[in-house]
Amino acid sequence: MTDNPLITLLGLEEHARQAASSTELGFVMVNDSRALTAYRQAALFIDGEGVKAVSGVAGIEAGASFTLWLARVFKRLASDDVRQAGPADLDCADGAEWAEWLPPCALLLPLKDRDGKRLGTLLLARDEGWSEQEAALLARACDFYGHAWAMLYRPSPVTTWKQKIGSIPRYRLKLAAGIALVLLFPVRLSVLAPAEVVAHDPAVIRAPLDGVVEKVLVRPNQKVAEGDLLFELDRTTLTGKLEVAKKMLDTAKAELEQASQQAFVDPKVRGTLAVIRARVEERSAEAAQLEDLMARSLVKAPRSGVAVLDDPAEWQGRPVAVGEKVLAVASPHDVEVEAWLAPADVIALENGGPVSLFLNTDPLSPVSARLLYVAYEAIPQPDGTLGHRVRAELSKGESGPWLGLKGTARLDGHRVPLIYWLARRPLSVVRTFLGV
Repeated sequence: MTDNPLITLLGLEEHARQAASSTELGFVMVNDSRALTAYRQAALFIDGEGVKAVSGVAGIEAGASFTLWLARVFKRLASDDVRQAGPADLDCADGAEWAEWLPPCALLLPLKDRDGKRLGTLLLARDEGWSEQEAALLARACDFYGHAWAMLYRPSPVTTWKQKIGSIPRYRLKLAAGIALVLLFPVRLSVLAPAEVVAHDPAVIRAPLDGVVEKVLVRPNQKVAEGDLLFELDRTTLTGKLEVAKKMLDTAKAELEQASQQAFVDPKVRGTLAVIRARVEERSAEAAQLEDLMARSLVKAPRSGVAVLDDPAEWQGRPVAVGEKVLAVASPHDVEVEAWLAPADVIALENGGPVSLFLNTDPLSPVSARLLYVAYEAIPQPDGTLGHRVRAELSKGESGPWLGLKGTARLDGHRVPLIYWLARRPLSVVRTFLGV
């Protein structure tokens, strides 16, 4: 140590600037600082990294008792200002070990970069206290130590990340953690689909033969009993054919009767009796068929229930083909839910899964149901869009809604994180736009 402390200070600054690495600079700080003032031990601690250098040793053992104790001391006593410290500044456990590791009087010098951010702390310890002049000289040395360290030392990405996290205000970290927990909260994935209350097992009434609907004898939602007449087809053509068939049958019967009388005297006529009898049977079968068609043109209810159909006036005079649906007879209480799920809304749904029906007549009181099936094939709906047919069974013991009510069905699938629930549709739109 020279007599002029300013020259010594300039020499230390030169050593610090010439250091080729942070390890070499740390050696200069804990060992060469004796040129300014005397001390017995020194240690360098870098925030986020731990103890980086100790005077008198070439390397640091991270798991050594002295190193771990020093790390606790630095974390407890670290400050942005120069300060003196001793065993009394620590709690009982670490304070009792002070005499074992360090002299009683320590001087803590913060290292800062050019922006004034603290990088770490340099600790110098000796048996006697520190004067203001010594503290000022060492604080000046720590100024260029901090600048040199900031230039040489390149923290690891993990350390940089930790420092950035540490610089964030605690309330923001708590807020971010709360948002992350909320986004990870499991919710049930669900989709909405337009729905209607339909008959569970309706009796579909179809046209029994080709013809024209002459009259519909029931109104929509009218109660009918088994055997009641529902509608009838135009029978004008059938009536004419039946009259002709009956006359031809009468003629054939008359011919058969005449031939039977002549057969007793004329053997030739006896040979034609079989042909005439066959003709009579043919005419009789033709007439019976026409009578059956006449009876079938009067369509009756196969069971009791209510008539489900559109405006009867639209059916009158409309030609129908055999097998074409005209109306249905269903029980007003034996109903289930039918919904149409858009292809873009299809999610993993299991049979028996929960379904909630929100009726337009009472949207605040959902009706519970159980999923029966979701059709694999999408078919055109009346409005021209494609949809998957969905059927759901209403819960047992619950007073079911009336047939024909409409609303919206919510189909519940598996539980997923809230963030997936929120991002599923936007991601689908993005994938469709990008074609991936």
